[in-house]
Amino acid sequence: MRHKNPAAFLSDYKISKYSFQEGESFFGYYDKSPLNATNEYVVLHSANSSTKSCPTSDIPVDILLYDARQDEYSIIDKSYSYNWQQGARAMWLSDIEFIYNNFDKSRDIYISKIYNARTRVSKVIDSPIYDCYQDKFALSLNFDRLNMLRPDYGYRNKQNITAVDWESNDDDGIYYVDLECNTNSLILSFQDAINVHYKSSMNRAKHKFNHIMISPNGKKFIFLHRWFVGKRKFDSLMVANIDGSNIRCISDDDMVSHCFWRGDNHIFGFLRDCTHGDKYYMINIDTGEKNVVGKGLIDCFGDGHPHINGDFAIFDTYPNKSRMKGLYLYNFPLNSLCKIGEFYEGFEYHGEMRCDLHPRLSLDGKKVFFDSVHSGARQLYSLDIS
Repeated sequence: MRHKNPAAFLSDYKISKYSFQEGESFFGYYDKSPLNATNEYVVLHSANSSTKSCPTSDIPVDILLYDARQDEYSIIDKSYSYNWQQGARAMWLSDIEFIYNNFDKSRDIYISKIYNARTRVSKVIDSPIYDCYQDKFALSLNFDRLNMLRPDYGYRNKQNITAVDWESNDDDGIYYVDLECNTNSLILSFQDAINVHYKSSMNRAKHKFNHIMISPNGKKFIFLHRWFVGKRKFDSLMVANIDGSNIRCISDDDMVSHCFWRGDNHIFGFLRDCTHGDKYYMINIDTGEKNVVGKGLIDCFGDGHPHINGDFAIFDTYPNKSRMKGLYLYNFPLNSLCKIGEFYEGFEYHGEMRCDLHPRLSLDGKKVFFDSVHSGARQLYSLDIS
């Protein structure tokens, strides 16, 4: 590969930076593309404080809209509910509407807002969201509980929250949010998940759900059920119908990491199987069949963040001994792998402040969007692979 700047990154592809007034920018998680379906707009966050320190509820991030036709940035709003890993969970609902989370201080509640890029009109939803199906509905969870057990993905706005009733698992879990009617309801509790795959380690444990992903057809969703006994963490991967019914556990060997839907019936992810070890697997959610993917080709990289578009998956790696993170494009039918870049991450970005590449393919498959700190500051980039 050609050296562009050997101290910062290596890539043969054209790379573009998205930055507003020289501030730090980022998009968030690997499961969504910041670019809309018509390739006109990019939604992103701009930080108002150094991303080398933990987020604070007193300092918001700006929600930005980049108009690619006009090469112009607009500040849409300021969000007080965010983290460096997922931002404010901004995501496109349609060609022209996107949603993001915020906090209504006057009501002391987390909310979300839907913004129309054409009309510049916004609509308030009285619930936060975690994942959405078009502009119809969303699924959500308790961000206070998440903040207490994994602040990397939680929000810090309710500073008076000091405890959760960890003994009660019936009245908290995953919520269905009707975006059209602006209502929400609990559809799957922690106790529901416990009942499906009970283990003695769950007794008096602290439970949380995370990483909800709705299937492409909107009929099912997956999520991680994690529980903690002291400092020991247990993982399982669950699937359910969109109304919370027919809950099943599809991976339960103590470690499940990053996953992604491939079609409506398969999950691709990095997880542990007691027979084959920690690898990338393809799981059939109907039969439970689990197969190793890219044996000897991609399993050597360890855990990454996979984003799938058609026959391709883009995924990243954690920093190697030289603090370089790899970016790879995998072809499922050909079982082939292409390295498309390496990016430096300094030691000052660590723990909650880390900057995983979190790569995402655009809907047309021509661009890879990723967050990186190889320049010394967190920035959103795109890489042209067309």
